[in-house]
Amino acid sequence: MMDLLAADVQRLRWRALPRGLGLVALVAVVAAGVIEFVHTAKHPFDPTTGFRGAFIITAAPLALGGFLLGASLLGSDYTSRALTTLLTWEPRRSRVLGARAVACALVTAGLSLATLPAVTLALLPSALAHGTGASLTTTAFVSTVATGVRCALLAAAASALGVSLAALGRSTAAAIAALVVYLVVVEQVVNSVAPSVWRSLIVADSLSWVTAGSHIGGGQRGASVRGHAVTTAGVLLLGAVVVVHALAAAALGRRDIG
Repeated sequence: MMDLLAADVQRLRWRALPRGLGLVALVAVVAAGVIEFVHTAKHPFDPTTGFRGAFIITAAPLALGGFLLGASLLGSDYTSRALTTLLTWEPRRSRVLGARAVACALVTAGLSLATLPAVTLALLPSALAHGTGASLTTTAFVSTVATGVRCALLAAAASALGVSLAALGRSTAAAIAALVVYLVVVEQVVNSVAPSVWRSLIVADSLSWVTAGSHIGGGQRGASVRGHAVTTAGVLLLGAVVVVHALAAAALGRRDIG
């Protein structure tokens, strides 16, 4: 298992997509820093909430990037038939899929944790030049760091989910299509019809996990929705990733790869 994991991590290091995502993230962070600097010239930057708020906003792009990274890694294996070659060397398909998911999760978490300090640096000019004068208390600092760690873990979970959906659909495109259908159809319909049920779906639990807040928004009927506690949301998200991965492993075990 460790050999598979090390090989997958090394493979991710040499793929163009992680470098491309890193470049996009860098450009976006610099642009966000410039925009925030201009904005705070009229609306002062509050360090006690500004850094944490920026991390929360960054959570969605990081999760999307992680999903694309995971889906593309396994999807490309089907396109290039590399999976067939790998299974000749390691026939235990569940191990192969598990190594892919763990490797993508580790790399995504690392890249996310590297992005968040860059976001902090981009906001420093705003805090120094246009700050409110309030100091970052110990409580606010711990809360900000904890939010950043949760953002990285969410991105890692999204990456593992991308691997599983690509395994189920046999391609990167199928994984992306499944995600779009789920977000546009399932989440929206449930949010509109039964907001109390929506609070237990992936988007709502992701919001609860990242923000650690009691209210995560409302249904389309305007009703306020109370999210799960951060621990409960994390457990539910992990459960969703594990269930989808188990389905993917079962499908891969019965499928003719050649």
